[in-house]
Amino acid sequence: MTEKVVENKLKIFLALVTLIFVILASRLAFVQLFRTQEFRTMSDLNRIRFVTIPAPRGEILDRNGKVLAKERPVYSISVSYLGIKDQDINKVAEKLAAILGMNAEEIITAINDKNVRKFEPIKIAKDVPLEVVTRIAENQAELKGVEVNVEPMRQYVYGDFMPHVMGYVREISPAQMEKHKDEGYNLGDRFGQAGLENVYEEYLRGKDGDRLVEVDIAQHPVRLLDIKAPVPGNNIVLNIDYNIQKAAEEALDNTMAMLQKGKYPLAKAGAVVLLDVNSGKVLAMASKPGFDPNIFNGKISPAQSEELFGSKDKNPFPAFNNRAMMGYAPGSTFKMVTSAAVLETKKATVNDTVNDPGSVFLYGRSYKCWKPSGHGTVNLVKAIQVSCNVYFYQMGLKAGVENLVKYAREFGLGQKTGIDLPNESAGLVPGPEWKKNLNEPSLKKKYENKVKEIETKYEELIKKAATEKERKSLTRQRDQEINQQKADYKIKYYWNVEWREFETVIMSIGQGYNLYSPLQMANYVATIANGGTRYKPYLVDRIVDYKGNVVKQFEKEAAGKADITPETLAVIRHGMSLVTKPGGTAAGIFAGFPVHVAGKTGTAQTGKDKNGNERPTHGWFVGFAPYEKPEVAVAAIVEFGGHGGSSAGIVARDVLAAYFKVDKFKGSEGVTSDE
Repeated sequence: MTEKVVENKLKIFLALVTLIFVILASRLAFVQLFRTQEFRTMSDLNRIRFVTIPAPRGEILDRNGKVLAKERPVYSISVSYLGIKDQDINKVAEKLAAILGMNAEEIITAINDKNVRKFEPIKIAKDVPLEVVTRIAENQAELKGVEVNVEPMRQYVYGDFMPHVMGYVREISPAQMEKHKDEGYNLGDRFGQAGLENVYEEYLRGKDGDRLVEVDIAQHPVRLLDIKAPVPGNNIVLNIDYNIQKAAEEALDNTMAMLQKGKYPLAKAGAVVLLDVNSGKVLAMASKPGFDPNIFNGKISPAQSEELFGSKDKNPFPAFNNRAMMGYAPGSTFKMVTSAAVLETKKATVNDTVNDPGSVFLYGRSYKCWKPSGHGTVNLVKAIQVSCNVYFYQMGLKAGVENLVKYAREFGLGQKTGIDLPNESAGLVPGPEWKKNLNEPSLKKKYENKVKEIETKYEELIKKAATEKERKSLTRQRDQEINQQKADYKIKYYWNVEWREFETVIMSIGQGYNLYSPLQMANYVATIANGGTRYKPYLVDRIVDYKGNVVKQFEKEAAGKADITPETLAVIRHGMSLVTKPGGTAAGIFAGFPVHVAGKTGTAQTGKDKNGNERPTHGWFVGFAPYEKPEVAVAAIVEFGGHGGSSAGIVARDVLAAYFKVDKFKGSEGVTSDE
């Protein structure tokens, strides 16, 4: 090899080395000059962690400041994907599952959830006992990425105390996440799922804080770099009084227990509502059976689910239903509507009388009074006092169904009250238009389909007919069948679509298709009591931040004014005032009560059971007090509790006793009537 060849090869080698150094230097310069921030960020992500500090949820307090719902600190266990290598996931999951008493697959599934961002801790368990926390600490070396945190959990201080009003809190659902995606929620956050917790979620939730923590290669905290404190949620102060609410719940429980021991074993559900007649403030709202909303902090067992949501076969009285806002036939508590309708339309006067021999024959049928021997001669005031069906049958017909509908709506029946709770039933005021809209479309469609079937059938037969005589015969048969369908349609239309007089008769005493909630009925009576103003019921008095500043103050709001004269309302109030006096249908249970209560009993038929036997009636009582200067209105119902005077009336009386601070009052548990 010549010196020239060696020299050329050396030059090539030096050129290659120089090129490599130039490339390396360029790459280094690019990384240092242009990607410094990127790699610094990646480094920070490996050593710096943002740890969310959940904000305490606001408290719920009664009107006197008694705490009903608050936060309590609990231990939670989370897993951070950053702290685990792929090959270690199964080992960590198995070890953690053994400590928590879980299935390892549940943990692996949670870690691998595609909806979870890998840098966020994944919550595995909540409200774990201290001994579990200790075991995790002892095995921390084998539990890479496993974290123990302290976070708030909702506590309903008095357990099953007014759960339908309070609601409950649970992890936000995917549907709720989608709906509230722009409001700062993350997977795993808590969200109000029912009741006040749901309606006032935006006020109660608070704002989460953060801890900026430096960690080592095993993801163990090294030092705290910064902290942003959470902002607690606002507190809500209710109009409800704890003592009155407690009395309402105990009244329902005690009355139902008494009835079950007697003739009414199915008296297992009911509700009661107490309103301020001059503002619409809800002072008490109880529904039974109840449940403990604290159970929603964990997994719901099949037995708990059955108790909550029920089934016709195993549990026909689901505890989750807020019966204070469900629709029921009102029975005789509707008779004040009939009174207003007949007086306002001048179809009868206060002094017009009706003779009640125990029944009346109307439109080819006999309609009975609850008292077989009848009430004799009664006017409107006495008819309310003794709840005379025969009187109201005839007054309802005089007023007409259109006016019954009109004045029911004047009192707010058949429409939502607007209370600050979700899932309120609007109820139902039946009438000719409602019945037609309900039944005509399906009946007409069924008729048209049947005619079409006949035409199609005979079209084929006529085509195949061999002679003209045969075709004519088939045509006559077709027309006869169509005419038969027309006749059948007219009969069904007459009964199922057109409003019949007998429906007005039974509507007049609150039977038939009427459906109203105890809340609506309390508001209806409050409207009678205060002179005709219908207020929007509301549960929350004010919202206060954690420093004690008032964020929002709620005021009374008139939802409407009943187009009923003061004279008519005064007559109705007078009739109701006699219901609790000697001779009235609630005289027994209010005998000796120191406050003059004006009321109305009701007994609503419930139809037949699956075996064809008549089921026990629902018992109703509505009223207001004091009669002379009304303050509160009450409505109570006991399902399958029999007569209102011996069931719901007792509940209402005990609630009024709590409101007026009537100590240890015990009226008669008997009744003076079957109404």
